[in-house]
This record gives sequence, C-alpha cells and structure tokens, in this order.
Amino acid sequence: MDFKQIEAFVNVVRYKSFSKAAEATFLTQPTISVHIRSLENELGVTLLDRQGKSITPTPQGRTLYKYATEILSTREQVRNIFANAAENLSGILEIQTSSTPGQDFVPWTIKGFSDIHKGVHFTVEQSDSQRVIENLLNGIGEIGFVGSIGSDELVYEPVFEDETRLIVSNTRPAGKIPGDTISLSEFIDEPFLWREQGSAWRETSPSKEAFEAFLKENGYKENRLNIVARINSIGVIRKAVATGLGVSLVSRSSIGEKDFEMGLRSYKIREYDRKRTFYMAYRKKIYLSPVAEAFRDYVLRRKEENAE
Repeated sequence: MDFKQIEAFVNVVRYKSFSKAAEATFLTQPTISVHIRSLENELGVTLLDRQGKSITPTPQGRTLYKYATEILSTREQVRNIFANAAENLSGILEIQTSSTPGQDFVPWTIKGFSDIHKGVHFTVEQSDSQRVIENLLNGIGEIGFVGSIGSDELVYEPVFEDETRLIVSNTRPAGKIPGDTISLSEFIDEPFLWREQGSAWRETSPSKEAFEAFLKENGYKENRLNIVARINSIGVIRKAVATGLGVSLVSRSSIGEKDFEMGLRSYKIREYDRKRTFYMAYRKKIYLSPVAEAFRDYVLRRKEENAE
C-alpha cells in the first residue's frame, strides 16, 4: 500500500467518479483504476461498489476511507513541517462552503491568501450548510464555511455577520416603494420564494417558522406567508424574484450589481433588524494540514484586523 493508491481511492470516493478523481490528481483514468485494483488485491477486499455510473464505497471501503483521509492529512503535515518560510508553503486545500459565504467572502479570502502563498491551490465545493457539515465530518474538505452550528465534532469560528434583506422586482407593488427601507405591511401580501430544507437560511434566521413567529408577535395571523416556490439556490431565487415571481429574504452579501441591473430592489425591513452570523468550521480531533492551518489563521487574523 502506498500513498498513490490511497490518494486515488480517497478521490474516487470523494468525487464518486474515476474520471473526476483522475482530473483532481492530474492522472489518467486507467492509472486511477490500476491503483484501486492494486489496493483491493493487497487488502483482499472489494472497496468500491460499481453500479453503472454510480460508485459508492462498500462497508470495507468506508472503513478504509476514514483512515485514509487521516493518513493523507498526516502526510501533508509531515511534508510541510520544515517549510517555515511563508513563501515555501504549498499544497492543495479543499474548501466546503454554503452558498452565502461562497458568493463573496470565500473568493475574496482565497484571493488574499493566494497573494501571500502562491504555491497553494484550492478546490471549492458549494452546497448548503447541512451538506458542508456532513462533508467535513466525512473527511471531504478540511475547512468549511456555514451559516449554522451543527455537529459538536466540529469547531465553529464566527468570521462575519450579514443582515437580512427583502428582494423584489421593481415591477411588483412592493418594488415601487421609494428608498431602501420597507415595512412588513408593504410586502406581506406578496408571494414568497423560500430556501430548501438543508439551507442554513431556512434552518436558522429566518426560517419559515421563525419568521412566521415573528409575524405573529407583530399582530399577523399564523400561516400568513404565501409561499409559491421552494428553491435550493440563492442565484436561482434572485433570478426568479427578478422575473416578478415573488419576493424573498436573503443575505445582503448575496446580492450583486448584476441583480440590480435585472431590476431587483433590495430593502432593509424596518421591523426586522436582525443579522446572521457565519462560521468557519473544521474538525476538532484531526490535525489540520499546514496549508489548512495557515488558511485558518489567515481568516482569523483578517477578522481581527477588520474589527479594529
């Protein structure tokens, strides 16, 4: 068993594909297949269940995957342990991110870090907070950015806050309100678009239930919201809102200049002045690779600098 075999196996499980694993490791697909076959022969077990185009680890494969990711993490730590100078730091860092941090915070953070550590390369996977947490727990990615706190097996470092905004097309009645502040009574009768189940935006503030509880506190009846669609992408929600399908509540940082060009309006909600906290997450009991550790420290250092 060697590192090439282990790395090939980990990437096939991670990407659920021999071809994508080959791209990630800059190898050919036949080479990946040879590494997997050699590993299975050496261990005397079948590691992958190949059903058509679907590739999933067998029970033995899941067991190996847990240890294999730790082996590769340890290798990275040993490989870079003597690279004390910042310019010598090198490697690949896989980041998992939910959609809101992935819109703006993560790209700019990577840019700033890359300007200092030019030998570091990144792979970024964007999903929802629930999936990000699951992936980190399964060894898929070392650093994650989420909008909610989940498993207690992870460390959650608050890194930035964002405010809630109502977005609406300028063709709808609520979109014709002048200024940048709107009252509940001015949009409550509009049709709503809401996020999917796994999204931190739905799980925390404001979830449908939490926002409806807030409405009740402000004198509105239960089940007041007219939700016409549930959508699993902030980008799709913004485009759907721009067409006039309905209104939605989103993070301020998820709104870009192109949205305004499409006729989108963004409002602060006069009665709902609440902010969301976003977190950097990583596993508690696993040593971070030198690259991941340097990236974590960079994020925390930038947070402190911005707070001054």
